[in-house]
Amino acid sequence: MRNTIVSLMTAMAITACTGQKVDNVAGTQDDFNYVVDQFADLQILRYQVPGFESLSLKQKQLLYHLSQAALMGRDIFFDQNCRYNLPIRRALETVYKEYKGDREDVQFKALETYLRRVWFASGIRHHYVEDKFVPGFTPEFFKSCLEQVNASNLPLREGQTLEQFIAEISPVIFDPAVLAKRTVQSGDQDLILASANNYYGGGITQKEVEDFYAAMKVGQDTISPISYGLNSRLVKENGKIVEKVWKVGGLYSAALEKIVGELQQAVPFAENDAQKAIIEKLIEYYQTGDLKAFDAYAILWVKDTASEVDFVNGFTETYGDPLGMKASWESTVNFINKEATKRTKIISDNAQWFEDHSPVDKRFKKEKVKGVSAKVITVSMLGAIAIRLH
Repeated sequence: MRNTIVSLMTAMAITACTGQKVDNVAGTQDDFNYVVDQFADLQILRYQVPGFESLSLKQKQLLYHLSQAALMGRDIFFDQNCRYNLPIRRALETVYKEYKGDREDVQFKALETYLRRVWFASGIRHHYVEDKFVPGFTPEFFKSCLEQVNASNLPLREGQTLEQFIAEISPVIFDPAVLAKRTVQSGDQDLILASANNYYGGGITQKEVEDFYAAMKVGQDTISPISYGLNSRLVKENGKIVEKVWKVGGLYSAALEKIVGELQQAVPFAENDAQKAIIEKLIEYYQTGDLKAFDAYAILWVKDTASEVDFVNGFTETYGDPLGMKASWESTVNFINKEATKRTKIISDNAQWFEDHSPVDKRFKKEKVKGVSAKVITVSMLGAIAIRLH
Protein backbone atom coordinates (compact mmCIF):
# COMPACT_ATOMS: atom_id res chain seq x y z
CA MET A 1 0.00 0.00 0.00
CA ARG A 2 1.28 3.46 -0.85
CA ASN A 3 2.01 5.59 2.19
CA THR A 4 1.28 9.29 1.96
CA ILE A 5 2.18 12.13 4.27
CA VAL A 6 0.00 15.18 3.82
CA SER A 7 2.13 18.28 3.38
CA LEU A 8 1.66 21.08 5.90
CA MET A 9 -0.27 19.02 8.47
CA THR A 10 2.24 19.92 11.18
CA ALA A 11 2.01 23.61 10.39
CA MET A 12 -1.78 23.44 10.41
CA ALA A 13 -1.81 21.65 13.76
CA ILE A 14 0.44 24.31 15.32
CA THR A 15 -1.85 27.05 14.05
CA ALA A 16 -4.91 25.25 15.38
CA CYS A 17 -3.34 25.01 18.85
CA THR A 18 -1.85 28.46 19.16
CA GLY A 19 -3.74 30.68 16.77
CA GLN A 20 -0.41 32.26 15.84
CA LYS A 21 1.26 32.68 12.48
CA VAL A 22 3.47 29.73 11.61
CA ASP A 23 6.41 29.16 9.35
CA ASN A 24 5.75 28.23 5.75
CA VAL A 25 7.01 25.00 4.22
CA ALA A 26 10.44 26.40 3.49
CA GLY A 27 10.81 27.36 7.15
CA THR A 28 10.82 31.14 6.60
CA GLN A 29 8.36 33.63 8.01
CA ASP A 30 5.93 35.32 5.64
CA ASP A 31 2.79 37.42 5.85
CA PHE A 32 0.42 34.67 4.78
CA ASN A 33 -2.67 34.57 7.02
CA TYR A 34 -3.47 30.94 7.77
CA VAL A 35 -6.57 31.61 9.91
CA VAL A 36 -9.80 32.08 7.96
CA ASP A 37 -12.40 31.88 10.72
CA GLN A 38 -13.00 30.64 14.26
CA PHE A 39 -16.28 29.58 15.89
CA ALA A 40 -17.56 27.02 18.39
CA ASP A 41 -14.68 24.55 18.91
CA LEU A 42 -13.34 25.05 15.39
CA GLN A 43 -10.64 27.09 13.75
CA ILE A 44 -10.79 27.13 9.96
CA LEU A 45 -7.39 27.29 8.30
CA ARG A 46 -6.11 27.75 4.81
CA TYR A 47 -2.69 26.84 3.55
CA GLN A 48 -0.37 27.56 0.70
CA VAL A 49 0.10 25.15 -2.19
CA PRO A 50 3.85 25.15 -2.84
CA GLY A 51 4.98 23.76 -6.16
CA PHE A 52 1.75 24.42 -8.05
CA GLU A 53 3.32 27.01 -10.37
CA SER A 54 6.03 24.56 -11.40
CA LEU A 55 3.47 22.03 -12.67
CA SER A 56 2.89 21.79 -16.40
CA LEU A 57 -0.26 23.24 -17.98
CA LYS A 58 -1.49 19.70 -18.63
CA GLN A 59 -1.06 18.77 -14.97
CA LYS A 60 -2.91 21.90 -13.88
CA GLN A 61 -5.77 21.04 -16.23
CA LEU A 62 -5.88 17.54 -14.77
CA LEU A 63 -5.95 18.97 -11.24
CA TYR A 64 -8.78 21.30 -12.22
CA HIS A 65 -11.11 18.59 -13.52
CA LEU A 66 -10.28 16.21 -10.66
CA SER A 67 -10.96 19.05 -8.22
CA GLN A 68 -14.30 19.81 -9.85
CA ALA A 69 -15.18 16.12 -9.58
CA ALA A 70 -14.27 16.29 -5.89
CA LEU A 71 -16.70 19.15 -5.30
CA MET A 72 -19.60 17.49 -7.13
CA GLY A 73 -20.05 14.77 -4.50
CA ARG A 74 -20.41 17.03 -1.47
CA ASP A 75 -24.16 16.53 -1.11
CA ILE A 76 -23.78 12.73 -1.26
CA PHE A 77 -21.76 12.78 1.95
CA PHE A 78 -24.27 15.09 3.65
CA ASP A 79 -27.13 12.75 2.76
CA GLN A 80 -25.26 9.62 3.83
CA ASN A 81 -24.67 11.08 7.28
CA CYS A 82 -28.41 11.64 7.88
CA ARG A 83 -31.46 11.92 5.65
CA TYR A 84 -32.31 15.32 7.20
CA ASN A 85 -28.91 16.95 6.69
CA LEU A 86 -29.62 18.37 3.24
CA PRO A 87 -33.12 19.72 4.00
CA ILE A 88 -31.83 21.35 7.19
CA ARG A 89 -28.75 22.79 5.49
CA ARG A 90 -30.77 24.18 2.59
CA ALA A 91 -33.35 25.69 4.94
CA LEU A 92 -30.61 27.35 7.00
CA GLU A 93 -28.90 28.64 3.85
CA THR A 94 -32.16 30.14 2.65
CA VAL A 95 -32.65 31.90 5.98
CA TYR A 96 -29.05 33.10 5.92
CA LYS A 97 -29.55 34.67 2.49
CA GLU A 98 -33.06 36.07 2.94
CA TYR A 99 -33.33 37.00 6.63
CA LYS A 100 -34.88 40.45 6.96
CA GLY A 101 -34.26 41.08 10.65
CA ASP A 102 -31.31 42.35 12.65
CA ARG A 103 -28.30 40.25 11.65
CA GLU A 104 -26.52 41.26 14.84
CA ASP A 105 -29.31 39.74 16.92
CA VAL A 106 -27.99 37.11 19.32
CA GLN A 107 -30.29 34.41 17.98
CA PHE A 108 -29.43 35.08 14.35
CA LYS A 109 -25.72 35.00 15.17
CA ALA A 110 -26.31 31.66 16.89
CA LEU A 111 -28.11 30.37 13.80
CA GLU A 112 -25.21 31.57 11.65
CA THR A 113 -22.74 29.67 13.87
CA TYR A 114 -24.95 26.56 13.70
CA LEU A 115 -24.96 26.75 9.89
CA ARG A 116 -21.17 27.07 9.81
CA ARG A 117 -20.88 23.98 11.99
CA VAL A 118 -23.21 22.11 9.63
CA TRP A 119 -21.06 23.14 6.65
CA PHE A 120 -17.87 22.02 8.36
CA ALA A 121 -19.17 18.70 9.71
CA SER A 122 -21.24 17.75 6.63
CA GLY A 123 -24.31 17.56 8.81
CA ILE A 124 -25.87 18.39 12.15
CA ARG A 125 -23.51 16.24 14.23
CA HIS A 126 -20.01 16.80 15.49
CA HIS A 127 -17.41 15.49 13.05
CA TYR A 128 -15.63 13.48 15.78
CA VAL A 129 -18.00 12.51 18.62
CA GLU A 130 -21.01 12.39 16.24
CA ASP A 131 -23.47 13.89 18.76
CA LYS A 132 -25.95 16.50 17.55
CA PHE A 133 -25.05 20.16 17.85
CA VAL A 134 -26.98 22.08 20.50
CA PRO A 135 -28.52 25.10 18.72
CA GLY A 136 -28.11 28.47 20.42
CA PHE A 137 -31.39 29.72 18.93
CA THR A 138 -34.94 28.76 19.87
CA PRO A 139 -37.51 26.75 17.89
CA GLU A 140 -39.71 29.83 17.86
CA PHE A 141 -36.99 31.97 16.31
CA PHE A 142 -36.26 29.30 13.71
CA LYS A 143 -39.97 29.09 12.84
CA SER A 144 -40.23 32.86 12.47
CA CYS A 145 -37.20 32.86 10.16
CA LEU A 146 -38.71 30.21 7.88
CA GLU A 147 -42.02 32.06 7.75
CA GLN A 148 -40.41 35.23 6.40
CA VAL A 149 -38.42 33.69 3.54
CA ASN A 150 -39.67 32.69 0.09
CA ALA A 151 -41.19 29.23 0.61
CA SER A 152 -40.32 28.26 -2.97
CA ASN A 153 -36.65 28.41 -1.96
CA LEU A 154 -37.13 25.93 0.88
CA PRO A 155 -36.66 22.15 0.37
CA LEU A 156 -40.33 21.26 0.71
CA ARG A 157 -41.40 17.89 -0.67
CA GLU A 158 -44.13 17.82 -3.27
CA GLY A 159 -47.42 18.60 -1.52
CA GLN A 160 -45.73 19.46 1.77
CA THR A 161 -46.75 22.70 3.48
CA LEU A 162 -44.38 25.00 5.34
CA GLU A 163 -46.08 24.09 8.62
CA GLN A 164 -45.56 20.38 7.95
CA PHE A 165 -41.93 20.97 7.03
CA ILE A 166 -41.27 22.90 10.25
CA ALA A 167 -43.02 20.24 12.31
CA GLU A 168 -40.90 17.52 10.71
CA ILE A 169 -37.42 19.03 10.98
CA SER A 170 -37.70 21.00 14.24
CA PRO A 171 -37.48 17.92 16.49
CA VAL A 172 -34.46 16.73 14.51
CA ILE A 173 -32.68 20.01 15.30
CA PHE A 174 -33.91 20.76 18.82
CA ASP A 175 -34.82 17.45 20.51
CA PRO A 176 -31.60 15.74 21.70
CA ALA A 177 -33.37 12.36 21.80
CA VAL A 178 -34.37 12.37 18.10
CA LEU A 179 -31.76 10.73 15.83
CA ALA A 180 -29.24 11.43 18.56
CA LYS A 181 -26.04 9.84 17.25
CA ARG A 182 -24.85 9.23 13.71
CA THR A 183 -23.18 5.87 14.32
CA VAL A 184 -24.05 3.75 17.36
CA GLN A 185 -21.66 0.90 18.17
CA SER A 186 -22.29 0.39 21.88
CA GLY A 187 -23.69 -3.12 21.37
CA ASP A 188 -26.55 -2.69 23.86
CA GLN A 189 -29.16 -1.94 21.18
CA ASP A 190 -29.90 -2.60 17.53
CA LEU A 191 -27.01 -0.85 15.77
CA ILE A 192 -28.99 -0.07 12.62
CA LEU A 193 -32.17 1.23 14.23
CA ALA A 194 -30.23 3.30 16.77
CA SER A 195 -27.92 4.99 14.24
CA ALA A 196 -28.99 8.21 12.54
CA ASN A 197 -27.00 7.64 9.35
CA ASN A 198 -28.75 7.09 6.04
CA TYR A 199 -27.28 3.79 4.85
CA TYR A 200 -30.41 1.85 5.73
CA GLY A 201 -34.07 2.81 5.60
CA GLY A 202 -37.60 1.71 6.27
CA GLY A 203 -37.10 0.38 9.78
CA ILE A 204 -34.63 -2.31 8.74
CA THR A 205 -33.07 -4.13 11.69
CA GLN A 206 -29.50 -5.26 12.22
CA LYS A 207 -30.51 -8.92 11.91
CA GLU A 208 -32.30 -8.27 8.64
CA VAL A 209 -29.18 -6.62 7.23
CA GLU A 210 -26.92 -9.44 8.36
CA ASP A 211 -29.29 -12.10 7.00
CA PHE A 212 -29.66 -10.27 3.67
CA TYR A 213 -25.93 -10.15 2.97
CA ALA A 214 -25.30 -13.63 4.34
CA ALA A 215 -27.78 -14.98 1.79
CA MET A 216 -26.22 -12.88 -0.98
CA LYS A 217 -22.79 -14.40 -0.34
CA VAL A 218 -23.95 -18.02 -0.59
CA GLY A 219 -22.28 -19.73 -3.56
CA GLN A 220 -20.24 -16.66 -4.48
CA ASP A 221 -16.49 -16.30 -5.00
CA THR A 222 -14.69 -16.80 -1.68
CA ILE A 223 -11.18 -16.42 -3.11
CA SER A 224 -11.56 -12.85 -4.33
CA PRO A 225 -14.90 -11.73 -2.89
CA ILE A 226 -16.32 -8.30 -3.59
CA SER A 227 -17.18 -5.88 -0.77
CA TYR A 228 -20.88 -6.71 -0.57
CA GLY A 229 -23.02 -3.68 0.17
CA LEU A 230 -20.19 -1.18 -0.16
CA ASN A 231 -21.98 1.14 -2.62
CA SER A 232 -25.67 0.82 -1.85
CA ARG A 233 -28.48 1.77 0.49
CA LEU A 234 -30.65 -1.02 1.86
CA VAL A 235 -34.40 -0.26 1.98
CA LYS A 236 -37.73 -2.01 2.31
CA GLU A 237 -40.17 -1.89 -0.59
CA ASN A 238 -43.54 -3.58 -0.13
CA GLY A 239 -42.11 -5.50 2.78
CA LYS A 240 -39.12 -6.77 0.81
CA ILE A 241 -35.52 -5.69 1.40
CA VAL A 242 -33.76 -4.41 -1.73
CA GLU A 243 -30.49 -2.68 -2.54
CA LYS A 244 -30.49 0.78 -4.08
CA VAL A 245 -27.06 1.06 -5.72
CA TRP A 246 -25.23 4.39 -5.85
CA LYS A 247 -24.51 4.73 -9.56
CA VAL A 248 -25.44 6.68 -12.67
CA GLY A 249 -29.11 5.88 -13.15
CA GLY A 250 -29.44 4.74 -9.55
CA LEU A 251 -29.24 6.54 -6.20
CA TYR A 252 -27.23 9.78 -6.24
CA SER A 253 -27.36 9.71 -10.04
CA ALA A 254 -27.51 13.50 -10.44
CA ALA A 255 -24.29 14.04 -8.48
CA LEU A 256 -22.53 11.02 -9.97
CA GLU A 257 -23.33 12.14 -13.51
CA LYS A 258 -21.55 15.43 -12.79
CA ILE A 259 -18.59 13.59 -11.26
CA VAL A 260 -18.36 11.30 -14.30
CA GLY A 261 -18.55 14.33 -16.60
CA GLU A 262 -15.54 15.92 -14.92
CA LEU A 263 -13.62 12.62 -14.88
CA GLN A 264 -14.25 12.22 -18.61
CA GLN A 265 -12.83 15.69 -19.18
CA ALA A 266 -9.81 14.75 -17.06
CA VAL A 267 -8.90 11.71 -19.19
CA PRO A 268 -7.11 13.64 -21.99
CA PHE A 269 -4.86 15.29 -19.40
CA ALA A 270 -3.79 12.06 -17.68
CA GLU A 271 -0.02 11.96 -17.12
CA ASN A 272 0.42 8.44 -18.46
CA ASP A 273 -1.47 5.36 -19.65
CA ALA A 274 -1.65 3.93 -16.12
CA GLN A 275 -3.40 7.02 -14.79
CA LYS A 276 -5.71 7.13 -17.79
CA ALA A 277 -6.72 3.53 -17.10
CA ILE A 278 -7.43 4.42 -13.44
CA ILE A 279 -9.77 7.27 -14.36
CA GLU A 280 -11.56 5.24 -17.04
CA LYS A 281 -12.08 2.30 -14.68
CA LEU A 282 -13.50 4.64 -12.03
CA ILE A 283 -15.91 6.02 -14.63
CA GLU A 284 -16.98 2.46 -15.48
CA TYR A 285 -17.57 1.74 -11.80
CA TYR A 286 -19.73 4.84 -11.36
CA GLN A 287 -21.71 4.03 -14.50
CA THR A 288 -22.37 0.37 -13.63
CA GLY A 289 -22.12 0.15 -9.85
CA ASP A 290 -20.21 -3.11 -10.39
CA LEU A 291 -18.04 -3.82 -7.35
CA LYS A 292 -15.68 -5.95 -9.44
CA ALA A 293 -14.96 -2.79 -11.41
CA PHE A 294 -14.25 -1.04 -8.10
CA ASP A 295 -11.74 -3.74 -7.15
CA ALA A 296 -10.06 -3.41 -10.56
CA TYR A 297 -9.92 0.38 -10.14
CA ALA A 298 -8.41 0.05 -6.65
CA ILE A 299 -5.72 -2.35 -7.88
CA LEU A 300 -4.80 -0.01 -10.75
CA TRP A 301 -4.64 2.90 -8.30
CA VAL A 302 -2.29 1.09 -5.91
CA LYS A 303 0.05 0.12 -8.75
CA ASP A 304 0.45 3.65 -10.07
CA THR A 305 3.52 5.04 -8.31
CA ALA A 306 4.75 7.17 -11.21
CA SER A 307 2.08 9.88 -11.50
CA GLU A 308 2.76 13.21 -9.81
CA VAL A 309 -0.92 14.13 -9.62
CA ASP A 310 -3.07 11.75 -7.60
CA PHE A 311 -6.64 11.59 -6.34
CA VAL A 312 -9.22 9.62 -4.39
CA ASN A 313 -12.84 9.75 -5.49
CA GLY A 314 -15.52 7.31 -4.44
CA PHE A 315 -17.20 5.17 -1.83
CA THR A 316 -14.32 3.80 0.19
CA GLU A 317 -14.21 4.26 3.98
CA THR A 318 -16.80 2.38 6.06
CA TYR A 319 -16.47 4.19 9.42
CA GLY A 320 -19.95 5.69 9.13
CA ASP A 321 -21.73 2.32 9.04
CA PRO A 322 -21.96 0.56 12.43
CA LEU A 323 -21.60 -2.76 10.58
CA GLY A 324 -18.58 -1.55 8.59
CA MET A 325 -20.15 -2.39 5.22
CA LYS A 326 -21.48 0.79 3.59
CA ALA A 327 -18.89 3.30 2.43
CA SER A 328 -18.98 7.08 2.66
CA TRP A 329 -18.29 9.09 -0.47
CA GLU A 330 -15.06 11.07 -0.28
CA SER A 331 -12.54 12.79 -2.49
CA THR A 332 -9.12 14.40 -2.26
CA VAL A 333 -6.84 15.68 -5.00
CA ASN A 334 -3.11 16.15 -4.54
CA PHE A 335 0.29 16.30 -6.19
CA ILE A 336 3.76 15.31 -5.04
CA ASN A 337 5.80 17.75 -3.01
CA LYS A 338 9.13 16.91 -4.61
CA GLU A 339 11.44 18.64 -2.16
CA ALA A 340 9.79 17.13 0.91
CA THR A 341 9.68 13.73 -0.78
CA LYS A 342 13.44 13.86 -1.29
CA ARG A 343 13.87 14.22 2.48
CA THR A 344 11.42 11.41 3.16
CA LYS A 345 13.18 9.15 0.65
CA ILE A 346 16.37 9.41 2.68
CA ILE A 347 14.53 7.81 5.59
CA SER A 348 12.87 5.09 3.51
CA ASP A 349 16.13 4.29 1.72
CA ASN A 350 17.70 3.65 5.12
CA ALA A 351 14.88 1.51 6.48
CA GLN A 352 17.29 -1.40 6.99
CA TRP A 353 19.47 0.72 9.28
CA PHE A 354 16.47 1.67 11.42
CA GLU A 355 15.39 -1.97 11.56
CA ASP A 356 18.88 -3.13 12.57
CA HIS A 357 19.16 -0.50 15.31
CA SER A 358 15.61 -0.70 16.65
CA PRO A 359 15.39 -1.50 20.39
CA VAL A 360 13.55 -4.83 19.99
CA ASP A 361 14.62 -8.42 20.42
CA LYS A 362 16.69 -9.72 17.50
CA ARG A 363 14.16 -12.50 16.95
CA PHE A 364 11.63 -9.96 15.73
CA LYS A 365 13.89 -8.03 13.38
CA LYS A 366 13.75 -8.50 9.61
CA GLU A 367 17.00 -9.51 7.98
CA LYS A 368 15.94 -7.80 4.78
CA VAL A 369 13.44 -4.94 4.86
CA LYS A 370 11.34 -4.68 1.71
CA GLY A 371 8.47 -2.58 0.45
CA VAL A 372 9.14 0.59 2.44
CA SER A 373 8.39 3.72 0.43
CA ALA A 374 6.75 7.05 1.02
CA LYS A 375 5.91 10.29 -0.68
CA VAL A 376 4.90 13.68 0.63
CA ILE A 377 1.88 15.25 -1.02
CA THR A 378 0.27 18.66 -1.16
CA VAL A 379 -3.51 18.47 -1.07
CA SER A 380 -5.07 20.87 -3.56
CA MET A 381 -8.74 19.97 -3.10
CA LEU A 382 -10.88 18.22 -0.52
CA GLY A 383 -14.43 17.29 -1.46
CA ALA A 384 -15.53 15.32 1.59
CA ILE A 385 -13.70 13.01 3.91
CA ALA A 386 -14.75 10.25 6.29
CA ILE A 387 -12.80 10.65 9.53
CA ARG A 388 -12.84 9.02 12.92
CA LEU A 389 -10.62 9.14 15.96
CA HIS A 390 -9.20 5.82 17.13
